[in-house]
Amino acid sequence: MNIFIGCRRHAKICGAVFACLLFTTGAFSQQYKIERSIVPEGSWQAELSFPDRLGSVDDSLALNSLYAFESFRNQGVLYVAPERAVQDFSLFINQVRIDTSALKGGYSYRIDFSNIARDGKNIIQVSAIHSINSGSEKDGKIKVFVPYPVLQKGNVAGSGIDSDVFALISEIIQSDVDHGFPSAQMAVAKNGAVVYENSWGYLNSYDMDGLPLPEEERSCVTNETLFDMASCTKVLSINCALKYLISEKKLSLETKVADILGDEFYTKTVNIKYKSGSIHTLSGNKKLKASITVRDLACHRAGFPASPCYYNRNFNSKTQGREKKNQKPKNRLFAGCGADERTRSMTYDAVCKTPLMYKPGTRVLYSDADYIILGFIVEKITGERLDAFCKRTFWAPLGLENITFNPLENGFTKDDCAATELRGNTRGGTTLDFEGRSDTIQGEVHDETAYYSMAGVSGHAGLFANADNALRLLFAMNHGGWGNVKLFDKDVIDSFFSPQTGEQANWAVGWYHQGDDRRSWNFSQSASRRTVGHNGWTGTMVMIEPDANLEIAYFTSKRNTPYSEDNTYEFAGSYFTSANYGFVPQLIFEGMTAGADRKRSLILLLGDMVHDKFRLVNMERVKGEQVTDSSHPVVQSAYSILEVFVRRAVKDGSQESLAFARESLKWMSPERDAAEIEKIKGMLR
Repeated sequence: MNIFIGCRRHAKICGAVFACLLFTTGAFSQQYKIERSIVPEGSWQAELSFPDRLGSVDDSLALNSLYAFESFRNQGVLYVAPERAVQDFSLFINQVRIDTSALKGGYSYRIDFSNIARDGKNIIQVSAIHSINSGSEKDGKIKVFVPYPVLQKGNVAGSGIDSDVFALISEIIQSDVDHGFPSAQMAVAKNGAVVYENSWGYLNSYDMDGLPLPEEERSCVTNETLFDMASCTKVLSINCALKYLISEKKLSLETKVADILGDEFYTKTVNIKYKSGSIHTLSGNKKLKASITVRDLACHRAGFPASPCYYNRNFNSKTQGREKKNQKPKNRLFAGCGADERTRSMTYDAVCKTPLMYKPGTRVLYSDADYIILGFIVEKITGERLDAFCKRTFWAPLGLENITFNPLENGFTKDDCAATELRGNTRGGTTLDFEGRSDTIQGEVHDETAYYSMAGVSGHAGLFANADNALRLLFAMNHGGWGNVKLFDKDVIDSFFSPQTGEQANWAVGWYHQGDDRRSWNFSQSASRRTVGHNGWTGTMVMIEPDANLEIAYFTSKRNTPYSEDNTYEFAGSYFTSANYGFVPQLIFEGMTAGADRKRSLILLLGDMVHDKFRLVNMERVKGEQVTDSSHPVVQSAYSILEVFVRRAVKDGSQESLAFARESLKWMSPERDAAEIEKIKGMLR
């Protein structure tokens, strides 16, 4: 038998008296610590009352005595408050007995059980409660308060992930930066701990003409740098807001939009005969629009066009195409481009005028309009602008300081933000229909509708964050809260993570959904079916893998690069491995396996990546001809991953790896790649 010997130490701290019980003997020594403490104000993962936790009798599994909750190794706290009538009781956490002999009725106690906490599900058992008035209605109760887990500082060594995969990710990104990729930032959480953070590259890498800036004119990205979230705004603001309001019973996914915004949402609708639309009468359009629910919007199945371009008078509403300036304005939904609150108000009117393209619920069409409307819904219900609501409800309680809309208006400078496009939204004004910003965008939202139409605050784009703050928000979205701050009901979380049906199963409610290998390009081949996430046009990606207790925030500024003159939507940064989100989670999952040949499999997998890169090089065409210029980004991206592979093969030293590395010389062009061939030969000597 193991006997716990306790000692009581009294100290007056901030007006409260604490009694600390330290357990130092026996096999269970140092497993937990108890101190007398007031129960903090707040909301909880669980607030329990024993006996009769369920409020009814069920002796089949002793459910009245047990409760399962989430926690993680190296963190775990409970608050226990026996009522005055309680004489003694038994308490177990994960089947470890907690000595309750010194716990007196009428006081409350904080129990730190970090040393016996488990990753994921933990079990508390409260049994054998004896009271002064045993058997009467005045029996004493044991109140138990369970906080939510929080993200702690951890390290790779304790994560169960091979540190070498993070080294490989870093090598790949840094090599890409050396070959012309602008910047990246990443934070990874596993089992309740931030196990990896890093940043690479520069705030701005090129001048407006696409020429590399001199080294002395560049500033490095840090872990504090803010990135333009683009469409990741949809999950990091609107998704949060919807789940919170539904958890608070202030909203339902089945609520009709018109019941919140008013009848003007559909009565103001104008008649636009979309070239590819399927609704042919104005009256029919209004009737269908009146039926739209919050769920329809959140699932991108409301029927709205992808982007009505409310800021652009030259946008053709009928064809949903952008036209050159000096033509007759064709955007019937033009609301102005003043980038101010007045324009934002006019954009709301334009939203009400916007007709549907197709019948709600019949297909998924990814639409910024859906989330612009959801932003207005959140503001209508809360009486606050979206940014103020998010700051009060999420950012402040979670202690997030590096997340905001409109950074330059909220205490940040351009040097705190990674730059995006080199020539504003106009590609120099030479090919597009809208004359807007022409300087490199830095500290302002890139998205034209968010900037010009919504004054930088919108549900579809506009948020800036660093990877650490985004990761903390993802963690809370995965687990329901943070400490003694409840944000979301777990049933609501589950409903948002659940896939849509049929052909739309690659979508959950507002999230990309992995399902059966439907989003591997984004989340990797190894992610579980329940994985959800999102990405943004500027180069950002967030994901939650619930089964592995894994959260990843991976941000790049891949648009901060030159663009093709043949295709102004083709950016140099998009060619690089670092721009393809899925490679990060794939390597992380590789590091979570325990195969005996993991090291060798990684090297050969890297070789396959190189081979595929050179196949892409051979497929690339410039003015119809194969690429012959070694400075082309598709070639530089191939050189980048090749050099990482060869360095790894040389370090491995096996004949198999070295032979595969030598084989890579055959994949290159003797004329175009002559200098790189000599470089690789030198590495292989």
